[in-house]
Amino acid sequence: VISPAAPKPNLTMNSSSSSSRSNSRTTLGIPTRCWCGSKLTTFGAQTKENLYRRFYRCEIGVKKQSEHHLFKWIDEAIIDEINMLDSKQCQLQVDVQTFKNTMTQRLQDHGKHIDEALLEMKRFMHDQTAMLAEIKRCSTQDNAAPVTEASLASLTNATYVTKSPSTF
Repeated sequence: VISPAAPKPNLTMNSSSSSSRSNSRTTLGIPTRCWCGSKLTTFGAQTKENLYRRFYRCEIGVKKQSEHHLFKWIDEAIIDEINMLDSKQCQLQVDVQTFKNTMTQRLQDHGKHIDEALLEMKRFMHDQTAMLAEIKRCSTQDNAAPVTEASLASLTNATYVTKSPSTF
């Protein structure tokens, strides 16, 4: 049994070795399992070119180097992981900015609707106040006719037709 902590004789990994020794399989980031399903262990290379350079490999791949098992340099795996995280962080920044812009636009739209409703309420209050003042004026005159429902309706209709926003 090969111990992961002990130096391994006869490992022939060098700096030109690909992180994926299989022609069709690649692993991005830090791998956790070999393609065969075995857990990975870290080993130190024993070649002159990569002396003690750490790599991921399953026990089967170390014993049977002729088979295609996952091989990945640890430093390359960490760089892959950093690049993936950097890409995710950039996408999150874009998503946050898009969300911020969308929410800002929605809040502005809601603000416009609130302002329009407030203006309409002010118009209504102004019209009601003017109508009440007209009723009081008519009722204080000595020869005033009694206020009827028809006269109130005519005052209300006249108020909405004759008032404009510039009169406030």
